[in-house]
Amino acid sequence: MPKRLAHFGITFFRSARAKVLLTLFILNLCVCIALAFSFYRQLSEALFAELDGRLYTAANAIPYILPPDYIENATGNPPAITGSYVVNTLRLQKYAQISGLRYLYVLALKDGQVVYLADSATPNEVSKDQYGHFYQDYQDKQQRTLRALKAGQSQLGPLSDQYGNFRSLLLSRQTSKGQGYLLGADLDAGSVDEELWFILSKTVWVGLIFLLLGSLISWFLAIKLTEPLRRFSHAVQRFTLGEFNIRMPVKSHDEFGNLASAFNAMGEALTAREHLLRQLAFVDRITGLPNRTRFVEIVHQTIAGSPQAFAIVMMDIADFHYVNDYFGFAEGDDVLRSVADRLTQLTPQPILSAARVSGNDFLLLVPFQNPTELSETVRSIELCLSEAIQIEQHRITLALRFGISCYPEHSQDADSLLRQAEISIFSAKEECQFCVFYSPEREVDRQSQFTLMGDLREAIENNHLIVHYQPKILLADHKVHSAEALVRWQHPQRGWIPPNLFIAFAEHSGKLRSITEWVIKDVLRQQQRWQAQGIDLCISVNVGVGDVEDALFVDFIAGQIDHFPGKVNLCLEITETGVMRQPDLLLKNLNRLRELGIKLSIDDFGTGYSSFAYLAKMPINELKIDQTFVMAMNDTFESISIVRSMIELGHILGLQVVAEGVETQSCWQALSIMGCDEIQGYFISKPLAADAFTFWLLNELNNLALPALPNMGKKMLH
Repeated sequence: MPKRLAHFGITFFRSARAKVLLTLFILNLCVCIALAFSFYRQLSEALFAELDGRLYTAANAIPYILPPDYIENATGNPPAITGSYVVNTLRLQKYAQISGLRYLYVLALKDGQVVYLADSATPNEVSKDQYGHFYQDYQDKQQRTLRALKAGQSQLGPLSDQYGNFRSLLLSRQTSKGQGYLLGADLDAGSVDEELWFILSKTVWVGLIFLLLGSLISWFLAIKLTEPLRRFSHAVQRFTLGEFNIRMPVKSHDEFGNLASAFNAMGEALTAREHLLRQLAFVDRITGLPNRTRFVEIVHQTIAGSPQAFAIVMMDIADFHYVNDYFGFAEGDDVLRSVADRLTQLTPQPILSAARVSGNDFLLLVPFQNPTELSETVRSIELCLSEAIQIEQHRITLALRFGISCYPEHSQDADSLLRQAEISIFSAKEECQFCVFYSPEREVDRQSQFTLMGDLREAIENNHLIVHYQPKILLADHKVHSAEALVRWQHPQRGWIPPNLFIAFAEHSGKLRSITEWVIKDVLRQQQRWQAQGIDLCISVNVGVGDVEDALFVDFIAGQIDHFPGKVNLCLEITETGVMRQPDLLLKNLNRLRELGIKLSIDDFGTGYSSFAYLAKMPINELKIDQTFVMAMNDTFESISIVRSMIELGHILGLQVVAEGVETQSCWQALSIMGCDEIQGYFISKPLAADAFTFWLLNELNNLALPALPNMGKKMLH
């Protein structure tokens, strides 16, 4: 009998059923552990959220439990107690008991030592004098309260002192006079541990129940699955060898019969899919044209079979996404099929082969004798394809762009020819040209742009950017009260990179926000150094409309102000050339910036899309006239009239008016007479690095010959 049991056990554990059962049991165990862990984490997170919510609520309620102005009087000089300290202690304890907390208290710093301003205690503790008296010293083991008071930061976590171990919340607050203090709330650590142990025990029981149910289900599945699998063992072995024509006989209509039918259907489907994959490997699904893989093979065959010159023409349907957006993807596919049909009609002359390689890009293989013939062929293809396409009730006219690489002039390799055609079509899109032939310079420029993208990211991270400052002269007193921050890039290998190159590139690559935030941080650091030298200037930083419409950017400004130790004297120059996509949100964020003490300016005024209706609503401080109008004052009288009108408009709106691009004395004199408030330009100074700007401000500003002229602009408005 024992031998039979042993043999049965060995046979069972070697069977497929045992292996399936073991696998299902392991999976079930893993799932149960994961579910139990997730259940425990959710319950514990909910517990801590509830406990921390009670701590926050109770701590924030302390000033309202205590008598009015209690904390203000307690931190005064000399400190004073409002009402009875013992009564206040019992009131705090009563609220702590209602909230399920152990202690509530108020702490402050006195001569570098943490002291009580208020404490809670039970009547028994009060009778035994076991509570914190007014201005009595307090110290916890980790000195978290001392660090929180010195740093002015709130803290949440474990705390141990002479009264026990707690989960504590220390809320950092300040009085109206700037005196820091802490609002404290304690929860007994033992009660927290009890709650966690209760959650853990509940989780374990739930996990065991799931494990038991899963084991029963695993046993049932193992019985049902292993019997048909044994029958299919031989058939599957042949099937894995690629014999997809193997079919299982269907002898019954039970589960095995259904599985056999499914097996046979799978064989049929795989046979059909194998045939389809062979077709899809070389044919575009929508148009029926060869795909990129097949087109490359055709080019290889053409190069190997004939030395005749030919061109790889990449054709792009310009702005094709509008077709999909307005008419739908189904009609967009119909348009692609119509284009493919017309290209097919052009083969084999003048096109040897055509292929579709991506959404709206086609490749054409075009033989030619000379460049003139090739240009005429491309033009004839464009004329054929640009005729209106009738899709149901819609007539759609397409605009095309072409990028061309030639064999053997540009390359004798199929992959290189395709890459060169792609570079050419990229240039055609970027420059909005009808047709672009490949040139090595375009490939170098494109590679340089991609290299520049990575270098720009490193420049921001490694502080290769430098901020220069260009002063603004207030015409009323000929003094410098403000300057504009202008970013410069000193590349380690390429030297100084012009701002008009990398700023535009940063805008297209999504790095402009990073540069703006870096400049603001650097400007605030420089302002701190200048203020230490007694220099107080309002520094202007350029931002886009998209930045100001983003609440996260305003949060960033608020965060920088919170961490800035000195006086923030910052002006954001909002570029007017940006389009206001969310005007209501823009106005909301502008008002928030003004509340933070940030000045606001409309930059490049006169060149963008600002509506006078919104301009009147905006809480801005100044208008900045674009330099193109200012520089043109030397040439045309109309420009003088435009600038004068802008100045008068700004003054009517109650705004400061700044003119940039002032490079001549005559321009300065005209602006002064017209009533411009501030001027900026090379006539005063070029943009300077911070140290050079400081030297100029302290030593060279007084040497500027700026004769006083009457300011007539505001008088004329009266």
